[in-house]
Amino acid sequence: MSSTDYRVIESQTIFDHPAVRIVLDTLEYKGRQRRYFYLASPIEAVATIGLTSSQEIILTRQYRHPVGSVIYDLPAGRLNPGEDPLEGARREFEEETGYYPQRIQQLGYYNQFPGTLRAATNLFFASDLLPTKQNLDEGEELDLVMLPVPQVLEMILQGDVIDGSLQLGVLLAIQKGLLPR
Repeated sequence: MSSTDYRVIESQTIFDHPAVRIVLDTLEYKGRQRRYFYLASPIEAVATIGLTSSQEIILTRQYRHPVGSVIYDLPAGRLNPGEDPLEGARREFEEETGYYPQRIQQLGYYNQFPGTLRAATNLFFASDLLPTKQNLDEGEELDLVMLPVPQVLEMILQGDVIDGSLQLGVLLAIQKGLLPR
């Protein structure tokens, strides 16, 4: 099986909004056709693990309406059209935390629900943080929480963290030797 074995013979946008589209494609594979609905985001996201000089991870804690809970997650946001992911990560991190990352590198790139959603997240790791000024978007409310790396890892392993970017980002950073255990 190869992706070239699948052919889109018809594509229809059911709903179109600047933040999301609902698409219905008719696929053909081995002479058979099937309809396939999915959500398509025209905007990529960035999320960044920031490590302080005292070996703490900067987390955000905020209400997330789709899950109806206040959760821990990473400083994150959407890229502006045409924005370089690294620069977007640096911008979003500084806006949400009030720290400018002097060092920043990409950890990974993933899609959390590739069967139903076309929306990618670029994960980054930031260090050498310079205090600046937090600049939240209008209506954005969040608390900054700085926790030691072992405590964040334990929260993830105990199932106390539901945010996929936080889970994957911490595990990738540990595996790449960027975070202490």
